[in-house]
Amino acid sequence: MRRKLAIGIGTAVAVLAAGGGVAVLTSPSGTAPAEAAPAEAAPAEAAPAATPTELPPDPAAAPPRIRTALSSVDLTAGGRPAQIAQRDTRRFSLLGVSWPDPSAVPDGTIEVRTRGAATGEWSGWQALEKADTGPDAAEAAASGRRGATEPLWAGPSDGVAVRIGGKAGLTAGLRLDLIDPGAESGGRGGGEPSPGASADPSPSPTPSPSASTTVPGDTPIEGDGPVDETVEEPAEAPPAVEEQAPPVVGQDTGTGVDSVVQEVAPAAAASVPTVAPTSTAPVKAQFPVYYTRTAWSADETIVGSVTDAKVVNAVWVHHTGTTNDYDCSESAAIVRAIQSNDVNVKGLSDLGYNYLVDKCGRLFEGRRGGVENAIVPAATVGFNTGYAAIAVIGNYETAASSAAVETILAQVGAARLGRYDFNPASQGTFTAGVANDKLAKGAQITVPRLSGHRDADATVCPGANLYARLADIRARAQQMVTGLALTSVTGGGYSGGAYYVRSSAKLNWNIATPPADLARFEVLVDSTVVSTLTGDARTATVPIPAGRHGVTVRAVHDSGSTARVGVTVYGDPTAPTYRGALPLNLITGTYSTTSVPVRLGLTGTDNLRFAGYTVTSPRSATLGPAASWATTVRPGTSTWRLTARDVAGNSRAAWMSRSVVLSAETAAKRSGTWSRRTSGSYLGGKALAATAKNAKLTYTFTGRSAALIFSRGSRTGKAYVYLDGRKVATIDTRATATKYRQALWVSSTAVKKHTVTIVVAGTAGRTTVVSDGLAYIR
Repeated sequence: MRRKLAIGIGTAVAVLAAGGGVAVLTSPSGTAPAEAAPAEAAPAEAAPAATPTELPPDPAAAPPRIRTALSSVDLTAGGRPAQIAQRDTRRFSLLGVSWPDPSAVPDGTIEVRTRGAATGEWSGWQALEKADTGPDAAEAAASGRRGATEPLWAGPSDGVAVRIGGKAGLTAGLRLDLIDPGAESGGRGGGEPSPGASADPSPSPTPSPSASTTVPGDTPIEGDGPVDETVEEPAEAPPAVEEQAPPVVGQDTGTGVDSVVQEVAPAAAASVPTVAPTSTAPVKAQFPVYYTRTAWSADETIVGSVTDAKVVNAVWVHHTGTTNDYDCSESAAIVRAIQSNDVNVKGLSDLGYNYLVDKCGRLFEGRRGGVENAIVPAATVGFNTGYAAIAVIGNYETAASSAAVETILAQVGAARLGRYDFNPASQGTFTAGVANDKLAKGAQITVPRLSGHRDADATVCPGANLYARLADIRARAQQMVTGLALTSVTGGGYSGGAYYVRSSAKLNWNIATPPADLARFEVLVDSTVVSTLTGDARTATVPIPAGRHGVTVRAVHDSGSTARVGVTVYGDPTAPTYRGALPLNLITGTYSTTSVPVRLGLTGTDNLRFAGYTVTSPRSATLGPAASWATTVRPGTSTWRLTARDVAGNSRAAWMSRSVVLSAETAAKRSGTWSRRTSGSYLGGKALAATAKNAKLTYTFTGRSAALIFSRGSRTGKAYVYLDGRKVATIDTRATATKYRQALWVSSTAVKKHTVTIVVAGTAGRTTVVSDGLAYIR
């Protein structure tokens, strides 16, 4: 907000009488169309070593969940500024005035009043002031750029009046812009993010499961990836909102994000200044929790190219200058409306700020490109590339700052600057990339790395009250929780990015901040604090109800800053079940009187995450969640005992008894000529061989699975197999090397009496078929 260039209250103009008709607006342009220096200063700033990278628009950007709408009306029809009497309009919540030349400064006053959609009451006259934010270089030269006033948040409205004092300095193209930010489906128009569109978490190391909880075959995800399966997890969480629609499908809510409702008026910041620190060591603070662009429903389809500068040398603090008369449930709608105004009215490539903070201290992701990347904003003219911009929603020339706002500003400043090894209380010397209203291009300023907009440009932004608090905010930025990390979660198992426990989880963590500097630890399950611990605590056991939950350890510094780490934990008190019987079948391979190849079907299932099986008989084995297990068993009767396990540690046992029978070839009924062969390599030392075509062997058995066993060689031939009188297979017993006791045909059958017949095919040049018996399961 620019006081010296403001379109402020000036020449008095008679209030126009109430209008007699509905205003005919132009059709919508589409949906979504000076304080003491710190004790120790840093040396002069060098140009960033890294080359900025342009990030083009996303060609596959999906339409937003909540659409905005822009309506406009020409205020200079007939060649002079026009007045708009009180009249009806399409629904809107944010308005402003714009003009074609961004460098122009209207000479006069522009005031508006609005009618509340819910109450039907008209506001008093409110002055609009020229916006003092803007881009640098290429973005400033882009076609479609317009000058504009600061937008005014009026809340849901359906009527407007405008009066213009003096000449206003513009005779063409002056336009009133009305923006409807839309609302969640079924909502009341406030536009609060759905609980389902939860804040993304900032990177926090995922704890490695302890040896006692690791499931075989599962590898824990480690490193700086998101804790949750679908979202990023920062340090502080946005609150849930009572009036919101159900969660949006596909958006996870159980990320360990705090959801405490904040509806009380923000407390004023402490009046006693904090002693400024002298250390310039970087503060490696965690980035706080924020509402993602998805959460506040950014319109990605209107976003142009943005640039990653690769470094953040300073963070500029702004205020939006809109209004302080808003409820925090409207904050997401305000951010949506500001994006629409920045893009569809001002002609910027996206929302100008990297971050926005509402008066309740809730953080919103701003310009596209990532909250922890050095995305170039369009906010501080001359000082955008290599810097970050954070704006507090409201007018802090008139309103007092609050502890909640200041804590977030401090934490963002510490986290952004600490990433590039800068301390937020240190100073830097910075060079203006383009001229602004205070500095010529190339002029240098030496200011703290966490500074106000007015330090870089001729403006009152971020407001006298917030600006006066910056020294305290920089001091608070030193008082951050650092090094918080979960080391293990026990009480169950880990799989697929989440932990599973039966009824409770034990969390263990480390932290670099000394206990004396910590007010407390809080452990949260979803949005509820379930345990409060002293600053020297490093472990906690918490009950976990059935279902999916975000479990978070939050460390609270004496200064009020926080850091958190969280994991997804499922409560699972339910044991696995079996879908049906455990089928045991013979399989192909080499048979003997002591070992028969079999496959056990595994039918275990679980309501959440199945882990596998423990087998104790007829042999011991630990199996994963496979569908079957191939093994061997001795002929005769065996008892199969196994236990199905889920990841949480629940189990259910099952057992069955089965007999594997080896039926000698002598038990078969013969047809045609068969000769007896004797060798220790055959089952029982004997086999039958035939060379004549159509010679038959017929076995009769009662069971559920069968296998025909043959000897193989380079001169053995083919045979046909009939099951219960029906041809089911043609097998070739030929092999490059001699092999004995080979099961070449297997079948699973119903439990009843069956016949299996071998018919010699009489293969030319290799007519011999050697049968070594039948195996079956009963």
